[in-house]
Amino acid sequence: MLNRSKLIPLINTLVESEKKVFNTLIEDLKNALDEFNKVKGAEDELIKKIKSSKTSWLTALPIESLNDIKPVCEITKDYSVIAVDGSQIMPDRHEVRLCYLINIGYVIFNYGKNSNAELKSEPTLYFNEDDLYKEYGGIKTLINAKDITFKRTIMEYNKVTECISRVQDENKIAFENKIAFIDGTLIEWMVQGDPNEKFIIDSILRTFDTAQKFNTPIVGYISSPKSNDFINMLRISLCPQDLVNCNNCPYLKNDKSLPCSIINKINDADLFLKILKNGERSPLFLSTSHILENYGEHKIAFFYLNTGHEIARIEIPYWVADDKRNLDLVHFICYDQSKKGNGYPISLSEAHEQAVVTGADRDLFYSMLSNLYIKNGIKVSRSYKSQRKRSSIL
Repeated sequence: MLNRSKLIPLINTLVESEKKVFNTLIEDLKNALDEFNKVKGAEDELIKKIKSSKTSWLTALPIESLNDIKPVCEITKDYSVIAVDGSQIMPDRHEVRLCYLINIGYVIFNYGKNSNAELKSEPTLYFNEDDLYKEYGGIKTLINAKDITFKRTIMEYNKVTECISRVQDENKIAFENKIAFIDGTLIEWMVQGDPNEKFIIDSILRTFDTAQKFNTPIVGYISSPKSNDFINMLRISLCPQDLVNCNNCPYLKNDKSLPCSIINKINDADLFLKILKNGERSPLFLSTSHILENYGEHKIAFFYLNTGHEIARIEIPYWVADDKRNLDLVHFICYDQSKKGNGYPISLSEAHEQAVVTGADRDLFYSMLSNLYIKNGIKVSRSYKSQRKRSSIL
């Protein structure tokens, strides 16, 4: 139980700290806007400087003029959107049985003359030894949260593949205007260095191949992004050195303030909130994440969109970015879906509702499992920790 009298001073300290940060943000935003205006029209020189730089952070690579701020255009009222999300119950050694569950939620919304909606979820239960344990270097260990997250990611992409194929088969008068949403980034940087990296990336790319085959743009929608790719691009521009090498920075050696530090406190969304009007998108950029070296032709491009409620980061494969109609379609549908969802794409919101496993759902799952154990004469064994969490002495 929280001691409120001791908590209030702590909160007041936090608020005072935030006031100082806010004042710093205002100054950083002004500096970033000034630098942005300077590099407009000098993209070629900037790109050369970025490509020759040595940094430990990701940098946006512009593939459109920095003057290209695009307004949203209503392309059509007839379109189809697929959205997929996932959730899980993690394995718990204190429970009745060591197992885990992955729940994949998906929706297919068709708008226009033949409007209809499909909203479903599909749970999968894993309890076999091969599902629960992994072996590296002769050592057998319990599967961890990251492993389950990767498995869920593959299942989400597989569901996207299935939905794209089904929408194509079922709509004989197929929607020309269709996209498929993934909740979050398309850049699976977390798998880098994992023993199953190639398998995971190859599974994702098969979905990209299907999407390209049926001309269905895959879209990674990131709400409230904290990425700094664009700010990092401006940091390189701010550096007076012709060849930027952050590992051998002369300003660090001389204890001087870093020329790039004047915009360190803000992220891309902070800046584009000042640049973009409602419905507008930023110029296109390529991501320089090293994991994309394994994506082949499916390099990931991105832009920022003012949805009218927030700045969202929209990620798309390069083949989508390279097709003006597909690019405009993604821009429009992302904005339209956000309007329909009061700030967040309604299709992704509904897919999340189908996928989410609440605390009550988890309790129900283990209650059903316990009851079936008892009904079938199987001993129910649960740790004292688990039992105590379900009851109280006082």
